[in-house]
Amino acid sequence: MQGETRFQGGLSASLRQMAIAGLSYVRARMELAGLEGKEALTRLGALLLLAAVAVTLTMVGFLLLCLALVFGIALLVGGGNAWIWVAALMGGFLLAGAWGLLRLAKGWLRDPMFPATLEEFRKDDAWLRSTAEKHR
Repeated sequence: MQGETRFQGGLSASLRQMAIAGLSYVRARMELAGLEGKEALTRLGALLLLAAVAVTLTMVGFLLLCLALVFGIALLVGGGNAWIWVAALMGGFLLAGAWGLLRLAKGWLRDPMFPATLEEFRKDDAWLRSTAEKHR
């Protein structure tokens, strides 16, 4: 009877230690995810700003190119002003700027958002697999 009580106390202590270790593991991973979450929010804000500027430049560029087309046709028909060609050139520059910003944003999207957390999870998974294989 006394040996059985000692066994249960040992099992209870082991389970408690496992629970504490598991909670420590989860806490550490959540802290890491929180830190990377702040970085991801900053990156997402920058991406949204780049996208908004690119959309604005595209709209203005399209407007200027349309104006240039309308007045360019008017010039061909008979009459014209030099500002038409300046507007067309400016529209081309704005569209080129929008294209460059979109390329920059696309490059930023290629990088993973939580690199340290993903690497830690990969290491944990590899360790768990190797431990499971040892116990088979």
